[in-house]
Amino acid sequence: MQFTAPLTNLVKAFRGTKLIRVVALGSSSTAGSGASSPQASYPAQLDDELERRFEGWDFKVMNLGVGGQLAADMLERMDKHVLPREPHLVLWQTGVNDAIRDVGIETYRKTLKAGIDKLRAHGIDVIMIQMQFYPKSERVQGYTDYLRVMHEIAAQEEIALFRRFTIMKHFIKSGQFTASQLLSPDLFHMNDLSYGCLAGLLADAIEDQVTPFLRVRETAAAPKAPTAPRADAPAAPRR
Repeated sequence: MQFTAPLTNLVKAFRGTKLIRVVALGSSSTAGSGASSPQASYPAQLDDELERRFEGWDFKVMNLGVGGQLAADMLERMDKHVLPREPHLVLWQTGVNDAIRDVGIETYRKTLKAGIDKLRAHGIDVIMIQMQFYPKSERVQGYTDYLRVMHEIAAQEEIALFRRFTIMKHFIKSGQFTASQLLSPDLFHMNDLSYGCLAGLLADAIEDQVTPFLRVRETAAAPKAPTAPRADAPAAPRR
């Protein structure tokens, strides 16, 4: 899993601090509806994944998911609940409730743009997380239009996009998993397994962005080994 857009501010954070702050902003998929416990939500599993992969750094992944919220509700919460936490990265999961309630494509587009602008103005990187795939999603009128708008905004603003819908649909349609394996009994919310997949794939993409920087820094910090003379070099004259 790789992002086409860079996470420049996150990489800078790795350079300047040992505590990386991440806010997971979203609705029920972020809050953890369908999980067996709060520790099985994707933000909690992501925290564990990042701690395991980046030795020497501490991570604080803060779960600000509220079930049923629209993108506009999350935008309204940014000033009071997100910015004061001074995150280096915001994972913004949204869209499914907007599509189900059909808030209007252009309203949704403007909300996403306003949220991205606000976070970027404070030097915060953003990863947009697509709506989930679930069996009845293909029957929700306009569902794919809301997916398309998120794609367009991510491309225009050069924002990292996590293609959750695409990945989940592929897993189910290819027969690798059934809907009941990836979703809770309501066949709408995710479960421990799919939250773990989400956390692992997000960690993969973050690691892909950050690891090259860490390698460069390790190389620069490593002491230079003494240079041995070439085997074919002439011997120094004796005195």
